[in-house]
Amino acid sequence: MPQGDELEALLGATAMFFCNCRGEGHPQLEELQKRSIEMILGAAGRQGVDIEEGLEAWFTQQRLNDPEYFLPRLNQRLEEIVGDGWLFDPSQISMGE
Repeated sequence: MPQGDELEALLGATAMFFCNCRGEGHPQLEELQKRSIEMILGAAGRQGVDIEEGLEAWFTQQRLNDPEYFLPRLNQRLEEIVGDGWLFDPSQISMGE
């Protein structure tokens, strides 16, 4: 994936979402949370966002705080990349809670 691509931010937001929704009790939760934050910070930085001053506004503007937006958008982007080459039936996977 090209650095700075929207997909990078979508993956980071999804990782954060799953840590928050399904991570309780996971032995590596702290490490996974750290990595998801690093993904978001990296995506923002590569998109030219001033991390100190503009991160929160960028996060909101990109709708990365709205799983009803970013989960379907991630799925759409993955479908664009994979096309008909899925190794499994993606309709059988629920990305929501």
